[in-house]
Amino acid sequence: MRRSALPVFSLALGIGALLIAACRPDAPRASSKPDTAMTRPPTGPVSATSDSLAFTIHVPDSVHAGEPVPIVLRLTNRTDAPIDLHLLGRTIAFDIVVTREDGTPVWRRLEGQAVQSILQLRTLAPSETLELSDRWDQRMRGGAAVPPGLYHVHGELPTDEPEPLRTQTASLLILPDAG
Repeated sequence: MRRSALPVFSLALGIGALLIAACRPDAPRASSKPDTAMTRPPTGPVSATSDSLAFTIHVPDSVHAGEPVPIVLRLTNRTDAPIDLHLLGRTIAFDIVVTREDGTPVWRRLEGQAVQSILQLRTLAPSETLELSDRWDQRMRGGAAVPPGLYHVHGELPTDEPEPLRTQTASLLILPDAG
């Protein structure tokens, strides 16, 4: 007697629907941790001036033309309770945006890259800092070197919220070539 594949297919379809529903950002999340909602700060979107999180950018005040620019983003839990963050990417995705003085974008770290839609839960312990870093080679989108002058730099950290977390803007002066 031949068995129908329909029950197995239906089961697989049902499991797939449950997995999709569970991955939705607005889906209720089960946790093995005790409920600390009364003592825990909210974990929704947070700006750089939040009481619970500090999101900062660190760049040199100035560099000479052609020198790589080290850029560090730091997200610090400023509370005495853990904070859950829902971050994108298998490796945490973060962006660095460099603009001219007038706000015209010059370079974005993630431009042209696909960010994996994997959502990872990262818990920052009290006073813990998540550090993300990269270097900008002083090149524009098309690959040409930027001219000396004043630039503005800020960092972005995509989450499961519609808007990413953003740092304050830092100024960077590119000096003429030292040689």
